[in-house]
Amino acid sequence: MNESLSKPTNDQAGIAAAVSAALRQPSFLRVMLVLAATVVVLVGMRLGASILNPILFAVILALLFYPIFSWLGRRGIPKPLALVFMLVGLTILFLGLFFILGVSITRFSADIGSYTAQLNREMAGIESRIKSSGITQADIRDAIDPKVLTAAVGTILSGIAGFLSDLFLILIIVLFLLAEGPAMMNRLHASVGTDHPQAERLIVFGRQVVRQLGLRAIVNLITGAGVTVLLFALGVDFPVMWGILTFFLSFIPWIGLPIAVAPAVVLALAEHGLERALLVIAGVLVINVLAENLVSPMLMGRGLSLSPTFLFIGFIFWAFILGGPGAFLAAPLTIFVALMLGSFPGTRWLASLMSVDAPGVEAPVPGDSEAQHAP
Repeated sequence: MNESLSKPTNDQAGIAAAVSAALRQPSFLRVMLVLAATVVVLVGMRLGASILNPILFAVILALLFYPIFSWLGRRGIPKPLALVFMLVGLTILFLGLFFILGVSITRFSADIGSYTAQLNREMAGIESRIKSSGITQADIRDAIDPKVLTAAVGTILSGIAGFLSDLFLILIIVLFLLAEGPAMMNRLHASVGTDHPQAERLIVFGRQVVRQLGLRAIVNLITGAGVTVLLFALGVDFPVMWGILTFFLSFIPWIGLPIAVAPAVVLALAEHGLERALLVIAGVLVINVLAENLVSPMLMGRGLSLSPTFLFIGFIFWAFILGGPGAFLAAPLTIFVALMLGSFPGTRWLASLMSVDAPGVEAPVPGDSEAQHAP
């Protein structure tokens, strides 16, 4: 009787051991399950993009601004007062962006008719120059329609203005994350232990994402400031607006900078002629080369260098999944994926493929209180 009862138990134990062993092996079934789960997550992200995008932006901004919040705490400022300082500072920053972009967009929209007329005259002059040189079949105005160009500029600015309308919601979420981030990490450590590998991995993710985005922001700030000074020197209208757009759109790999400066080039052509527009193009190229080839290697040498190919693929992928805001989120999300893949032995080869230098997950620094309490 006892033998008959023990036999099913032994069989069940054998089946459980076989299933466990199969799950540990990189079998085809396991790969398919992982891929199916990934597809389900991505479909959910695409369907919930309108809700997910502000949250993702808030998480990234909280990671970026947390060092400032932590610095205030280390200076002996109480946490509620530090949150008030962050609220005031971020509100001034966002209101400043709203004011500058709002006024500039309103003025640009009001003057777009005159800019179109000026652009038509400049295009006619360029066409007459080409024909006087012996090319009689040139019809520049058919190839480059000024109305289409000015309408495209207006569309870009309106889209950015609409996107900025979510910043107040993002600001509130950022403040909640800054306030609750250390407490959440403390609760996580209390529940799983201070040496739990997943908790340590989460801390490392936050620290490295902060580093990468901070370094990218510095490079973009230098580029945006250079573009602002260049356009101001050349007499192009709204130089501060084009500089701000350059800073934000430069987070989009490869095509962000051309999208940002294209309206300024068209405006320079309409206002001052072809020579000034060519000077804008040449100046932006010089600024970009200096920022990306001199400043960026010095800063990015301290962090992860993603492959340009995979960064561009990530831009297309996240823009498809999350819509327009996904273009801005592409760089941090791709960095996060590369760091996550690099933290697991089975996927480390994928992380090496995505980066110029193989990304290894750095061990948390013992006693680093800032890293242990990062949101």
